[in-house]
Amino acid sequence: MGNPRAPGVEDIRYTDPITGGFTSKSGHTNKQGKRTYFKREYKINGGWVTNSDAPHQRKNQKNFFNSKKGFFCAKLNEMNSREKKWKEQGRFLRGDHEFKDDRRGRCDKLMEAFDEQVERYGYECPITLIPFTMDIAFKKFDINNQVKTFSNISPDRIFNHTRYTKQNTIFTSQLWNLKKDESPMEHLELALNPEWMKRYKAIIMERFPDQIYVLQT
Repeated sequence: MGNPRAPGVEDIRYTDPITGGFTSKSGHTNKQGKRTYFKREYKINGGWVTNSDAPHQRKNQKNFFNSKKGFFCAKLNEMNSREKKWKEQGRFLRGDHEFKDDRRGRCDKLMEAFDEQVERYGYECPITLIPFTMDIAFKKFDINNQVKTFSNISPDRIFNHTRYTKQNTIFTSQLWNLKKDESPMEHLELALNPEWMKRYKAIIMERFPDQIYVLQT
């Protein structure tokens, strides 16, 4: 019945959110024509696993999130989550979240901004000069044992009091973003590579020529 099952899948079932029981139906359509999809589970090696834990689904998701669109959509989701957190905390940041896209599975504005930066600086971090990667391991890790790929593209806000505007956002290596964090300029000057700081200052002056006072340490 239906589409052929993926290799290793012995059976498929769905959870009915109303009864809490299992059913072979994938969803329900109400009288208004609205479709509600049920949670899917796969039987693999004699046991049941959720849709997100099924090996073939994780492989498909890994392939997607390591594509350009998948990678940047994941980054946009992270940015949206931070925006939501700031709002809940009552933090007031200048500007607007200019990369937001209410269409599901779309991150066009973010990708366009990245492409423009690549034309200007090349396919590398403009500060550390590390060649960019888009490698998401997509493995399950303990919270204290997560893997970070320091060459991965990371949207970084130049000024922490300003939101994700096109002017305020640069695409750097994850290494730079983690090192920079929310540190003030004088701390960065003491702790980081002088060549990195020289390039970082040049970007600030290019984006914000009226903020020269920020560079005085």
